[in-house]
Amino acid sequence: MPVMKAGVIGCGNIGAALCAAMREGAIPATLAAVADEDSSRAEALAKASGAEALDLEGCARTTDFLVECASGAVVPDVLRACARHGRDCLIMSLGGLLDQQDLLASARAEGVGVHLPAGALAGLDGLRAAMEAGVESVTLTTRKPPQGLAGAPYLEQQGIALDGLTEARIIFEGNALEAVQAFPKNVNVAAALSLAGPGPEAVTVRVVADPAAEVNSHEVVVTGAFGRMTCVTENMPSPQNPKTSYLAVLSARAELRAAALAFARREGARA
Repeated sequence: MPVMKAGVIGCGNIGAALCAAMREGAIPATLAAVADEDSSRAEALAKASGAEALDLEGCARTTDFLVECASGAVVPDVLRACARHGRDCLIMSLGGLLDQQDLLASARAEGVGVHLPAGALAGLDGLRAAMEAGVESVTLTTRKPPQGLAGAPYLEQQGIALDGLTEARIIFEGNALEAVQAFPKNVNVAAALSLAGPGPEAVTVRVVADPAAEVNSHEVVVTGAFGRMTCVTENMPSPQNPKTSYLAVLSARAELRAAALAFARREGARA
């Protein structure tokens, strides 16, 4: 069976986990190339994985499928590279799509298969179904230990210190677009809700820092013609990075495996 050649853009926690899964055979794809803004990190991961360290353009040119797990700022360039080279892709930094809806539509119109994962969230299937009859409200409450929010741009801009916090505190409330700009590494789930549901300005997001929290939790409440849905996902932090939910890593693995299997079936049928 044909084996898909994958390129990974971003060599952080999720990127390294995907590379390891391909190397160990857990995902039926070959890691062909990696790229990262930190070239030394890309070179180290490439050496450990038997791949090439290239730039984004090189990855798009030499692989069958790209995985973006770098940052929202990279997403537009990944979509454009995929369109130029006719590659499908998996976008993990969903926040980078919220103000790039036209570019996403354009890439898809040019035949690019853009895969959007559920990430650290459950219940998106129910939200998509509810959208058929229209929804009245979508609210996300994200609760994390303070160390899982450390370094977020919003905290620094607002002068909010979480050290020594003794009780749960709502540190942000706004719409999904505002949330992903304020916490670009913490609330990709807000982008996932927006893309599956009524759009970023119609999703209300609350971020809670809770020193008693032992897990990263996301509570989604949807109301509409269908009734009311409440879905709570409690995620263990990734062993490698407390800012990333473990389920987000596993979601990336599942999506890439599905893409690799679909590629093998499609190319096998053409042979």
